Amino acid sequence: MPRARTLLLALALVLAACQGAETTTTTGGSDTTPATTAADGTTTTTAAPVAEGIIIALATEPSTLDGQLVNDRSSRVVTNNIVEGLLFRDQSGEIVPYLAETYEAIADDRWQFTLRQDVTFHNGEAFNADAVVFSIMRIIADDYETQKTSYIEGLVGAEAVDEYTVDIITDGISPVVPAQMTSIPIVPPEAGADAGYGDNPVGTGPYQFVSWDRGQQITLEAYDGYWGEAPAIQSFSIRFIPDAQTSLAALQAGEIDMVLDLLPEQADLVPVFVSTPGPEFSYIQLNTYKEFLADPLVRQALNYAVDKETLAATIYEGHARPNDAQHLSASMLGYNESVDAFPYDPELAMQMLTDAGYPEGFTMELHVPIGRFLKGNETAEFVAAQLGEVGVIVEIVLTEFSVHREVTRIPGPDPASVDSRYGWNSNEWFDAARYSGFFSCEGGSSKICIDEIDALHEEASSTNDAETRDQLYQQIWAILHENPLSIYLLQQNLLYGLSDRLQWEPRVDDEVLVASMSLTG
Repeated sequence: MPRARTLLLALALVLAACQGAETTTTTGGSDTTPATTAADGTTTTTAAPVAEGIIIALATEPSTLDGQLVNDRSSRVVTNNIVEGLLFRDQSGEIVPYLAETYEAIADDRWQFTLRQDVTFHNGEAFNADAVVFSIMRIIADDYETQKTSYIEGLVGAEAVDEYTVDIITDGISPVVPAQMTSIPIVPPEAGADAGYGDNPVGTGPYQFVSWDRGQQITLEAYDGYWGEAPAIQSFSIRFIPDAQTSLAALQAGEIDMVLDLLPEQADLVPVFVSTPGPEFSYIQLNTYKEFLADPLVRQALNYAVDKETLAATIYEGHARPNDAQHLSASMLGYNESVDAFPYDPELAMQMLTDAGYPEGFTMELHVPIGRFLKGNETAEFVAAQLGEVGVIVEIVLTEFSVHREVTRIPGPDPASVDSRYGWNSNEWFDAARYSGFFSCEGGSSKICIDEIDALHEEASSTNDAETRDQLYQQIWAILHENPLSIYLLQQNLLYGLSDRLQWEPRVDDEVLVASMSLTG
């Protein structure tokens, strides 16, 4: 086994040890033991397939069902049940074979994957090396404006060696290829070339697309020709319910089976409450190209001005913790244990603003997507009030997520770029490289440019040695403590409400895979 793969697996196992034991499931006020899970990440169950399906409530409607195009969670809840990658993260977070049976780095610029031979797409197209080549070339094409920029960094092509062997080609040593291959969906060439693919997705997954009733729901059903174990639940629908209280009432009435992003205060009101620490880190991204945010002293001051402990304890009722001034947790590659959360110190914040030339503060806009993140609006208001105490006036701009996403991705130097935005970073790679799009000068979501960081990132991207990469990314987060790219807020717990008939154990990467669920009764 290649050394890079071995180290990646070892790191994932550390993550499992650190996080897996913290999952909490409560039924009627009592703790229950999580279900046993199989190596492929599905829940072990003896339940037979049932004719009835389930309904999952989602607050925001996806903008597209093209899993290669976007990475927002609203889309993934649907698409990751339809499409699959060459590799997969199991329930513990470990990278395991999936559509590819084996893989290895065979040269500095080449990883080779041997594919499964018993797989077909939902529309009957063959899954083979040509389909993989098509999928890679599609997502990296210049005219394909994917938002998964970090997922394709370093990828330059793919070549079919034979019908079931494919080489992924990189621009040099690329240690994150296995992680990338867990996140790049493989799509069929014929269907994937159709302009309407985002409205009618096709994959190799356990569920196939049935219908999309705009503004109401999306329906999927089990694919009879699935290569893996047949799912216990025959069909499911994603119902769009923007209002949290309406979702709660529907769950209590037995009209739906699952609520994502359950409100903390609803934990004792649902039939089954499930919580687990997630790879989600909330933040206020700051545009360092704006004159009033250019000085690192100002951005440090904004971090000192926000009381993260109180934010976690009040708005999230303890289902979150201040993150350690880095979008990582202790089990992730690149985490710097010497970097601590900024303590709450408004007097120091005001002194730093004065030293930076803003004794009277300044005014900035904060863009927030409506309903996209758990307690997002309340968090924005909390932060705005805290910054107001040190003289910084925050004007909150609320927009629908599809609009928010387009506006906030405008490059930092562009005059139309926003001052700041509220968001969550999800690190399903468990690797600091996942955030290159936020801290590198040319990153698709970056609002900062520091030559030293780009040099360190380039060096980390040029070795398969995990220990070396770990040290280099630790240096990056040390720099981003002195020269912050954001107001570092919280590491969020993932909160779910379930019906009492639904059996499910949450994943550490926040993926909602219906094939891992079963029904009782």
